[in-house]
Amino acid sequence: MTGPSVGCDVVAVARMRRLVADRPGARERVFTPAELADAVRGDVDPDSDVAIERLAARFAAKEAARKALRGRGPALLAVEVRTDHDGAPELWVDGRRTALACSLSHDAGVAMAVVVATPEAVADLTT
Repeated sequence: MTGPSVGCDVVAVARMRRLVADRPGARERVFTPAELADAVRGDVDPDSDVAIERLAARFAAKEAARKALRGRGPALLAVEVRTDHDGAPELWVDGRRTALACSLSHDAGVAMAVVVATPEAVADLTT
């Protein structure tokens, strides 16, 4: 890879709501404990619209990261979206902070994420 690559993904919030409602244990199979805790930060109810939107955006980020890494990315559970002290998303892989740039958003029933991977960020993930 000679320049940065970009991955983007969108998730219907209703689809995420159905996933976590209809499949027991789905949250734990797709999201890390830190992501689950982050989705309910500020005493948000785990089944509220806000929590489900946050989970949908994180799922989109996991998929966008794999796309930005051109399919060489890790498994979904290995990719973790954390919120930094300023409220910005950070991507971690296998417990290590990465230099992948990430942006999340959700509105009108859709969550989305964009991830940018520089060649340096990709090289750091493979060493």
